[in-house]
Amino acid sequence: MKVQFFPGILLLTLITVSISTVYADIQVESSYTMGDLIAITGTTNFNTDNSVLIEVWPASFGPKGKYEPSMAGGGSVVVPVQSGENLDYHWNGTFDSSGWAPDTYMVRAEIIGKNYVETRMFDLMEKSEVEKVLVAPEAQSEINQTEITPVHTPQMPEEIPTENIPESVPVPTQKSSLSGGTIALSLGILTMSLFMLASRR
Repeated sequence: MKVQFFPGILLLTLITVSISTVYADIQVESSYTMGDLIAITGTTNFNTDNSVLIEVWPASFGPKGKYEPSMAGGGSVVVPVQSGENLDYHWNGTFDSSGWAPDTYMVRAEIIGKNYVETRMFDLMEKSEVEKVLVAPEAQSEINQTEITPVHTPQMPEEIPTENIPESVPVPTQKSSLSGGTIALSLGILTMSLFMLASRR
């Protein structure tokens, strides 16, 4: 039995294969710092008649079907599929991570109405404490360099005027002018006077 292939069947098979290999790849950085703008982009073979729902939520909340406003971080946005220069299609969305809690985040991109979903993950980290520790001593160092340290000049003691004190001159010892004979004569007279006074009594 001979099997015949018709051009119409072959063309239909090729179209079916091309439709089944649809894609909507996600490109996102693996890590960000709190406050960064998080750009989530993707390429697809869905044309510009389609839109993409991008959802971001903290992994600590578990898998979610959609973004929940009560979460401490994350969000959702719908963006259109746009045509590129090389006849390809792409899409992109941006999220501001200010106020988000540090965590691992899930990214979900869905081609609306096509039941096609792609997912990715990224880490949102706090600003390094090491930077704070390094910046503080530098700032303190700059402050210390600008401070003017007063220089204390030691005061010399005032000179006390000294009086010229003349050197002491030895004083010669004066000898008594009374000689030995004079003293003996005086004693004799004194003795006689006492004797005469006693005899009158």
